[in-house]
Amino acid sequence: MPRDVPAAATAPDPTYPEPTHNEWPFPNAFSPTSGTGRLDGGAELWTDFLYDDYGASGPGGFNTSPFAQTSTLAPRQGDYSFPSGPADNNGADIFRAGIGIRGAYSYWRVDWVTLASPTVPIAEWTFDTDNNPATGGSAWPADAGVNSPGIDEALVVSSRGAWLINPSTGASTSVTTHGGRLFVNPTAKSFIVKIPLRLMPVRGTWRIRLAAGLASANGQTFAEPDVAGVPSATAERVYNVTFRTVSQEPPVDTSASSDAGASAAQGLLASLPLSSELGLDGLARAITGNFWMEDDQASTLASRNVSKFSLLLPWARLRRRVRTPIPQPTGYSVRWYVSRFADLGHGQVIDDGPEGNLKPTLLEPLQPYSIYVPTGYRPGHAVGLTFLLHSLEVNYNQYGALDPDLIQQLCQDRNSICVTTEGLGPSGWYYGGAETDFWQVWRHVAEAFTLNPNRTVIAGYSMGGWAAYKLALEHPDDFAGALVLDGPVICGINVLPGLGVPAGSGTNPGCAKDSQSAPLLANAKWIPYVIDQTFGDELVPTTGVLAQANTFATLGERYQLFVHTGGDHLIYATEDRFGDAVTALGNPVRAVDPGSFTYDWYPSLDSTRDGIGATGDYWVSGLAARERAYGTIASVIADDQAIPEPATTPVRDGTSLVTEPIPGTHTGLVWRLGARSRARPQLTLALRDVAALTVDMAEARLTRGIVRVTSDGPARLTLADLPAGATVRLISPRTGRVVPRRDRCTVIIGTGTTTIRILPRRR
Repeated sequence: MPRDVPAAATAPDPTYPEPTHNEWPFPNAFSPTSGTGRLDGGAELWTDFLYDDYGASGPGGFNTSPFAQTSTLAPRQGDYSFPSGPADNNGADIFRAGIGIRGAYSYWRVDWVTLASPTVPIAEWTFDTDNNPATGGSAWPADAGVNSPGIDEALVVSSRGAWLINPSTGASTSVTTHGGRLFVNPTAKSFIVKIPLRLMPVRGTWRIRLAAGLASANGQTFAEPDVAGVPSATAERVYNVTFRTVSQEPPVDTSASSDAGASAAQGLLASLPLSSELGLDGLARAITGNFWMEDDQASTLASRNVSKFSLLLPWARLRRRVRTPIPQPTGYSVRWYVSRFADLGHGQVIDDGPEGNLKPTLLEPLQPYSIYVPTGYRPGHAVGLTFLLHSLEVNYNQYGALDPDLIQQLCQDRNSICVTTEGLGPSGWYYGGAETDFWQVWRHVAEAFTLNPNRTVIAGYSMGGWAAYKLALEHPDDFAGALVLDGPVICGINVLPGLGVPAGSGTNPGCAKDSQSAPLLANAKWIPYVIDQTFGDELVPTTGVLAQANTFATLGERYQLFVHTGGDHLIYATEDRFGDAVTALGNPVRAVDPGSFTYDWYPSLDSTRDGIGATGDYWVSGLAARERAYGTIASVIADDQAIPEPATTPVRDGTSLVTEPIPGTHTGLVWRLGARSRARPQLTLALRDVAALTVDMAEARLTRGIVRVTSDGPARLTLADLPAGATVRLISPRTGRVVPRRDRCTVIIGTGTTTIRILPRRR
């Protein structure tokens, strides 16, 4: 990662609670990629998808569940919902599954994403002990309502007990009364069954399946599900099936029966020249898009036959303690991490209003994000990183679901890993916890993959486009470039500068009062921006975008603006026609320690609790403001002549017509570079509302010379990494104070201009 990132990106992830060694005497090194598993220390460790327990799909794949309101533009395929109470709208969500063997016992572990009350969920394992579908039963015991051939034995687990059931005879044996144990760990959110091998011998190769639902009152059977908000006595009772692989839950699912009609319509539209040119076939991806990685599950549950989801387990490999690598698939997948927010609540919120309220909706510490890894990626060989942040009321699978061409162009073709964060929900606008989520995910990706910190790009559509302004302007020294796709220039709707409406009805003061990006555009001197806009956008008015481009031009900063004749805001998001903007973006390289820059920031957005806020810019760090009230902008203008820059002449590109991928116009501004000036040992700083800052003198290349600071109030200036033996002296005014300490020196300055001289060690 770049070195100048906020605390949310540098602090290690919180430790997720795990079962005790007595409960689970095996490693807890589960895969961070959903839909994958591995072997370690005598156990099979499987990771399922998060927030995917929505049961079977309805007719035609159209969602009628109240869950449609969670992310109104990222529908689920499954139609099941949850009764009010401790299910917390996520009461049957399997997080991880573990199978182990040690001594005279086998162990069967289910971890839940949500477990506000252990009485809510029930899990059922089925065992095809000879891996032969022609033997055994097919109907799952305990009223699960699903089937798969070859069941020789089943294990039903709830907080009230664990029972081995013979599917042919229906005979039930309590594990706990025959020498076994049931561990219910509410902190770790785990159910673990310890079964004596004399009660259930294990050998050979088994085919294993696992599903979950809501427990009945006695905990021995599955309860009726709520379908479209109404209890159903006839529906399948399974909400979640695990052992679904990455390949079985692709971001666009056209194979499931529930998607068949939409897939056919999509194919027809793609075959027509005009609709194909305009990308109208993308409209069908509102149904074929696998936004919550449960499309195949939903369609399969609707058929009642869940045999396709299984795990083949050779017991000999567990007995030999075989250890396999942590999976790291290329292409598209979904990963999880542990958020620093453990106090948001349980489960999820299913209605955050028609346009969101900037509050989290996914409340558990476990948070998902999507990732695309180029197929040619090799560990140890650095690649770029592109953040592709999601729109209002969509989710972390937006671009995989709606814009596969964009994924190909922006990720695969540019050899860049692409990441979409969830932001704790659909409408965070990348403030507070939603921004923290961004930085935590960046760290998580950087720890797992080999990244080039000088090739990080930030991009996004709509609210995600706003993030490309907000986050890059807050931390300009961390990014090489920015791509704004139909993105508003404020947190909300902006018609013209000063004429806008904040998101969330103004309930979030940061969004309502400190959401203008235009006052911070001077920060983008070293970040080229590409802006792509559809002219007919009713939610991001083109007038506001044109005003933003004009500000870039007035500042002499690089930008490219495409205005297309595509559909309105929602249709353009699905048309998947962003090729010209991606080409204009290219593969920019991050500026490292330039000689001059401006850094403006909103001090009200600094948060120690969330681990976010201003850190610094290039060779300036340790920033603090005197006044942090909403509406305040603090500022540092730096000019270091010890780092000479080439002369730049802004060159405007006049309006030109473009025809691909959609007709429109292009304007922009580029730099014509000239000769570099001669280096001089002089640094000037202009401060507004700055209480403290640190200058790294080595990075500023100032081993001697003059530092001149003009401030509108008192400030503490620390000159760090000074040459050994250097002396710092106040030239004027004499009323200041110099506090030396090892290789640094703090200068207390007042209002006005302070001149400081750096003297090298005398020889």
